[in-house]
Amino acid sequence: GGTAVDTARIPSCWENETDCFVNGHGNFYGYPRHYYEQVPAELLESVGNSTKIVVVSRNKDMRNGDYSIDYTYRDNVTTFFRSKGLAIQAHHSSGRPDDDFVYMCSARIFVQGGGGLSELVSAAVTANGGRVFKPR
Repeated sequence: GGTAVDTARIPSCWENETDCFVNGHGNFYGYPRHYYEQVPAELLESVGNSTKIVVVSRNKDMRNGDYSIDYTYRDNVTTFFRSKGLAIQAHHSSGRPDDDFVYMCSARIFVQGGGGLSELVSAAVTANGGRVFKPR
């Protein structure tokens, strides 16, 4: 497969870090754009622009069907990576979290998003011999 990017769930934090939800351990559930600034250059150096970047977004959420937050964040991530010269393809969830997990874990290269699922996927990608790029 290509490279999977887990899109976080909080769109307003893309531009404003104070809008990002942080758990009790100080970990972001969604990272602001500036945390990803170094990732495109690292990806291009590592794999070039011939690798397709797959942006994974989920179709289910806890907001009673209001997916606008997810879609806005996904669109911001897609635009950002595309503007840096990377080929982008969207992967739309089947709506089953297990499918999303398996799909992301199969990536050779994974760009970590916020939250525990993305952290777990990062560990699986690494265990399978893949490479993980983390926002800073």
